[in-house]
Amino acid sequence: MVGMEEIDEAFNWLVLILGTLAATLIQTMHLFPLQVPPLTPSKEIQFLKLLFVPMIVLVVSWLSSHLIRNKGVRIVLKSFSWIYALLLLVVDLSFFLSVILGYNIPRTPLVAALLWVPVLVYLGGIRKQYRLTFPDSKFLNSNTIQVVFCIIITVITVLQMAFTVGVV
Repeated sequence: MVGMEEIDEAFNWLVLILGTLAATLIQTMHLFPLQVPPLTPSKEIQFLKLLFVPMIVLVVSWLSSHLIRNKGVRIVLKSFSWIYALLLLVVDLSFFLSVILGYNIPRTPLVAALLWVPVLVYLGGIRKQYRLTFPDSKFLNSNTIQVVFCIIITVITVLQMAFTVGVV
């Protein structure tokens, strides 16, 4: 399964990038435009939760996709992991750009629009690769199920981020 090894390796690189971004953001927390000095321990913990809790969810879902024998569950976990990781990348990059530009990008309409890019990347690229690897998967071959799946994951991710930073 050469295709599977390539897609899994690409995911591993994506997680490496996410981890690097998260570590960089933790080191530059005091530069984030919304922080009012001094930085309190509760704000630091909130920021840590925003960056690392999703990484733990991502790692657990991805590792589970490698350990579970049921092919249907494995496909769902791999798909979830990809969409979730791509969403985290958009969120982390928006925070990173906020630090660089000194402007609160995560609360702009641009980020809301960019949250659909991971879904398009998944549906247009990742899903196609998995369909080649798992041609008999009803989950991957149903456009309706895939779109609903992507919407649910996007909404859950946005709500998780909103509750973590206290917007909701």
